[in-house]
Amino acid sequence: MMVYPWLQSVYEQLTQVPLRGHAFLLLGPVGLGQGALIDALLTCHLQTDALEDHPDVYRVARLEGKRDISVDQIRQLTTWVQHTAHGHLGRWVVIESLELMNGAAANSLLKTLEEPPAEVRFLLTAQGASKLLPTILSRCQQWSISPPSQSTAIAWLQTQVEANDQECAFALVLHQNAPLYAKDWLLGQGLTAWRTWQSLWQQVTQQHHLTLELIQWANEDPERFLNLLSAQCYVSLQSEHTHFLPLIRLCWHAQQLLRQNASKELLIDQVLQALGQALDHQMPEVTLNHRRGLLAL
Repeated sequence: MMVYPWLQSVYEQLTQVPLRGHAFLLLGPVGLGQGALIDALLTCHLQTDALEDHPDVYRVARLEGKRDISVDQIRQLTTWVQHTAHGHLGRWVVIESLELMNGAAANSLLKTLEEPPAEVRFLLTAQGASKLLPTILSRCQQWSISPPSQSTAIAWLQTQVEANDQECAFALVLHQNAPLYAKDWLLGQGLTAWRTWQSLWQQVTQQHHLTLELIQWANEDPERFLNLLSAQCYVSLQSEHTHFLPLIRLCWHAQQLLRQNASKELLIDQVLQALGQALDHQMPEVTLNHRRGLLAL
């Protein structure tokens, strides 16, 4: 079972024998491989890689079409943990995205964590601790799962996809340094779009004004354009091109308005105006006109 390089240290600590404690909470953003880490831990402790429908593993996740993890799901879990193990290596409960539990579910889980049945251990994940009950946190050993360094992430990505350092770095910027999401993007249509974007971007930065090709490309797929422009501006900031800073905020607001069915043509026209100012080394002034539902520069 594969463990990603940036999770190897956590894996080694959680596979120590004897393993002390009954509840282990992995805290960190999605896209870092927590699911694979959990399967690797189960494989180690249960001494099998046949985890699907394993009688000593119980998994809880938000059901399709539901807003949260319900109290009924936790009650079913509570019933399960009272049963006898099928093997001699203990029983494991897996709950991913713990923050999705509603209040009743969280309180029900707390009761089980307060008096855990013998030989039952809990592997839990959450994006952060702020949305979890302090009483639940106090009953768990907490392990912080952080994105790997850029060099580690790029080195790993290049074992998975054919992409250069710059392409991998850009994919990581687009996906908040989550290597697994960056990999999916690079293997999908993302890399093709990025290479097209780079050609267009080089033209406008060399000429210091918008080109017809970039304007047409932006209007063909506004969401794609806003994603790539915001990430490109972030990259440009690393080279101290501070006149691109307002464009990141502008792109974010434009994406929000697109989801509210605002006029794509007007939004893109305004973003392009601001981009034109930035290319001319001017600092665009960006505000949001909530009443009109449009961006105001």
